[in-house]
Amino acid sequence: MHRYGHTPDLPGGDGPDGWQPEDRLVRLLTNEDGELRAILYLDEPLSGRRPTPTSIAAINEEIEVMYDAVVSIVERELYGEQVRMLAQARSAMQSVRTDRGVGDFLRGMSDAMAEAMPVDSVDVLLADVSVPDLEPHTAFFAGHMREVWLRRGHLVVGPTKTWGVTDAAVPTPDKLRGLMERRNLGSWLLVPIGMGEEYLGTMGLGRRPGGARWIDSEINAATVVASDLAGVVLDSRLMERERRLNAELRDINDYRRDMVITLAHELRNPVSVLWTHLELLKQDSSPSAVRESRDAMDRAARRIEDMTEDLMALARVSDPERAITVEPVDLSVLVWESSEFLATVAGSAGVDLLTTVAPDQVVVGEEAGIQRLVANLLSNAVKYTGSGGRVTVTLAPEAVDGHPGVRLTCADTGIGIGEDDLTHVFTPFFRSGNPEARRRPGTGLGLSIIERVVKWHGGTIAVTSELGVGTTFAVWLPGVVPDDPL
Repeated sequence: MHRYGHTPDLPGGDGPDGWQPEDRLVRLLTNEDGELRAILYLDEPLSGRRPTPTSIAAINEEIEVMYDAVVSIVERELYGEQVRMLAQARSAMQSVRTDRGVGDFLRGMSDAMAEAMPVDSVDVLLADVSVPDLEPHTAFFAGHMREVWLRRGHLVVGPTKTWGVTDAAVPTPDKLRGLMERRNLGSWLLVPIGMGEEYLGTMGLGRRPGGARWIDSEINAATVVASDLAGVVLDSRLMERERRLNAELRDINDYRRDMVITLAHELRNPVSVLWTHLELLKQDSSPSAVRESRDAMDRAARRIEDMTEDLMALARVSDPERAITVEPVDLSVLVWESSEFLATVAGSAGVDLLTTVAPDQVVVGEEAGIQRLVANLLSNAVKYTGSGGRVTVTLAPEAVDGHPGVRLTCADTGIGIGEDDLTHVFTPFFRSGNPEARRRPGTGLGLSIIERVVKWHGGTIAVTSELGVGTTFAVWLPGVVPDDPL
């Protein structure tokens, strides 16, 4: 009343019922829901006397219709303002393309709404997205706004006080006050976005210092806009999920196609060898021809057998639903056994095989898969290292991020891998274009199997290489925690 009322410059009345300049006769005008819509006051009665209860009752009865008319006019004006604001917001939302990602769409929509509506800023903060300006309090903010959503409320945030948390205003948190200062906002209307019981995010409408206060019609309009946004957010998420699933389906289709093409290509050569030598045997059955053809067919059959076994192994380690037996596995023993088995092969190829193994290095997992991992890793190193070269195998305990584990390193001085090929070495059927590598027989599945075994056991694998210098593979597997029941 001090701000909007009028104090007449007149002397006060005489007697106890004399009207004083600071006196006001006030009537609060409310709608049917009890919401305040106007304040009617009398600041200077002609009689110069304070009205009695009887005269006040008479005044109320006489101008009751006027009271209702004033409330009706204010209600229509507020509703009109709500409709205008809602139309502006929806028009801005419709001006933004809906085929964009959720983040891009919301940024474009926020800019459009800020231009079309009587606000200075519009922000949409999704529940599952970090907000750098609010860190490390983003989770707390989201949790609080979730509670506001569940009670279908809103918050009006000022520089010092915030309304809507409880029945009375509470101090504005320092983090929000600082954020408002950085963005030059004098007030912030925060409306939660949700669907059913699910909280999706928050819409923030901001005004500069000195801007108009938030009125009911604007808050109601913002609530309806937030409801519209909930549908948009859910639709955008569904579209993103559909695009992601379509991309995965295309990848699967491409993988199947490449698999069939590669299999046909890889099987063509050994099958051709078999057919060719069968034809030769029909034409020449001499002992020397039979022996040569038999040896060639044996090699072709072994190549087909190796590919079949590798394909079966790849299928097994790639199946997340396969039934396996998990048990403690002594990795030290497996590495020693594989090294001893390959020592003869390495020696005949003129390759030095040096093995250093820490004893009693135990991991938990599938013994058959880990055994294949070790065998493939060591045999690859020997196969791609020429005479006079060296393969060094080490096994030692190593903790990663505080987790105990075991590091298996296999380094060779072989032909190496080109930089362009390094990113593809774990792709099924990948074979390097390097002629030196092509001369070594292989299915292109060994490293794919190794990678899948490592990942299934919660480990990591890394490779470094230089063409003509050599290659190093480093595998880390989580070890058995002391006092682990396994």
